[in-house]
Amino acid sequence: MKNNLNEIWTKQYDAGGNHIERQQIQLKNGLICFVGTISVSGSRLFQIQINKRIPFDDNYLKRFHGVEVRMISGGNEFKYISIILSDTELLDVFSMFIEDLVQALEDLTDEIDVPNCVNRKISNWARLFAKLSGQLLSREVQRGLYGELTVLFDILKFSHDHVKCIGSWTGPEGTNQDFSNGSTALEVKTTKATAPSVNISNELQLDWTALSNLYLTVIHVDEINNGSDTLEKLIVQIKERISNQPNLLMLFDDKLDRAGIPLGEEANYNKIGYVIRSKKFYRIQDGFPVLINSTINEPAIHNVKYQIDVSSFEDFETDFETIKKDFI
Repeated sequence: MKNNLNEIWTKQYDAGGNHIERQQIQLKNGLICFVGTISVSGSRLFQIQINKRIPFDDNYLKRFHGVEVRMISGGNEFKYISIILSDTELLDVFSMFIEDLVQALEDLTDEIDVPNCVNRKISNWARLFAKLSGQLLSREVQRGLYGELTVLFDILKFSHDHVKCIGSWTGPEGTNQDFSNGSTALEVKTTKATAPSVNISNELQLDWTALSNLYLTVIHVDEINNGSDTLEKLIVQIKERISNQPNLLMLFDDKLDRAGIPLGEEANYNKIGYVIRSKKFYRIQDGFPVLINSTINEPAIHNVKYQIDVSSFEDFETDFETIKKDFI
């Protein structure tokens, strides 16, 4: 494009002050855009002006690492799709993102296509931003989250009390188990199909002694590059099931954020598909091969990590029907 974005942003930033500097630019097809800088924070801004009548949610909001996209009203006639970079360390890639977006916008022949164009480019670039900021979840964490959400989806399918179901997913809040409901808790372990054991994070994770019921779900999966049943797809399915409850959707989005997937970033997790090979349920009770405080018998030892062979607790297997009665 004729206008050098970095030069404009640099000039605006150097001007200082505590206000928003904006410069209007016009694309070759007539679209009006603005390049801006929020001086007090150094955040960079790019806005696309569209007619107020173009159907686009006025509450539109998407976030991906260091970037926020939202709709801002421009009065009676116009509104602005505003793209804001808050992480200035990503300025170079942000510049490339905006330049790519501008090229795509200039190819449009109808202003009504602007929102779809913006959404496409966001989907394409969000993954790159996440990779550059080093904040994509690791494959191991993705696998674990897929297992937790699989169980959450199962619970939602068997209960009409969706508020209770979403509220029971307490893992993102740092609880010892992934799910808890009163004095009943459930821990989920998801491993590759070939793994003979499960990893236990600490001596409290499978400590049943302070609970009425503690269950363990072990899910074995195969991972397939570009497979169909992805983490993104599962998130979308859960959201569809609670779509008529806006406050519950907000709660679920908040929990996903705490788990490491901010609002709008589920699209970054559509490359790995999962095939569930087995899903088994166990009740943790006396005799189960675990390490807890009473068996360690040494108060100075804590945060113990260990592995358990799955074959060693086959005698404790139960079924989901039992868990449903105690848990849902």
